[in-house]
Amino acid sequence: MNLEKLLKEKKISKYRLSKDSGVPYSTICDICTGKSELPKCSAETVVRLCHVLGMQAEEMLGPIDYPETKENKAAKKNSADADENAKASKTKKTGKDEKVSKEKKTGKDEKVSKEKKTDKDEKVSKAKKSGENDKVLKSKKKPSKPDDKTVSDNAKVKDRSEYINKRDNAPQVDYARKKEEAYNNYCNDLQTKINEMGELNFLVSYLKNNEVEILYNLNRKKESRYLLALVDELCVKYNFPLCKEYDEIRNQNE
Repeated sequence: MNLEKLLKEKKISKYRLSKDSGVPYSTICDICTGKSELPKCSAETVVRLCHVLGMQAEEMLGPIDYPETKENKAAKKNSADADENAKASKTKKTGKDEKVSKEKKTGKDEKVSKEKKTDKDEKVSKAKKSGENDKVLKSKKKPSKPDDKTVSDNAKVKDRSEYINKRDNAPQVDYARKKEEAYNNYCNDLQTKINEMGELNFLVSYLKNNEVEILYNLNRKKESRYLLALVDELCVKYNFPLCKEYDEIRNQNE
């Protein structure tokens, strides 16, 4: 998009645009003369100009064909290597599991066979000494059963102990679960907004609203870091410089 032509159509001077947007006058002149290219300007500059001119970032920047970066090539190569290693590991593991399973089955069969033989010998021995066994069985006494009162008291103690544990642990478990659910819902909402607004409009909107810092100051640091990761990823994708205002949050995240 030719910025100078756009200013003539909207009847806005360079000086007026600089004053309303906060972008230096020299920067606007460089963009108009072609000395600086608008897609290579910082995300903050693009956001400020779009806000004053009442345009979307996609309208101002136009279609951009970015070459594949070294990082993307390296990531693709690493992903392919990881898939190949996972496949090889799975094949190796399957063979190992089959071997272990076969050995376990053989050992189990031998153990069962040995136990059966032992049981048979014991039965024969018991049959020969039936008279002695009968005497032993008669002499044995039935184990005494605990009285009903003891059983009832033990059950009450157990129930009370379980109730106290549930009562004391319930608030902590419930709070942690709700906090995790809120985080997951926020992440899902961000993905939905990206799909609805488009990546560039999402990036411009959230940089303009400064939501990363707002969330961080509200002690929602986990959500703040997730949003910052999305913003940084989009800045890299569209070749925008990263916002230096969030360096402190990035350092704490590391």
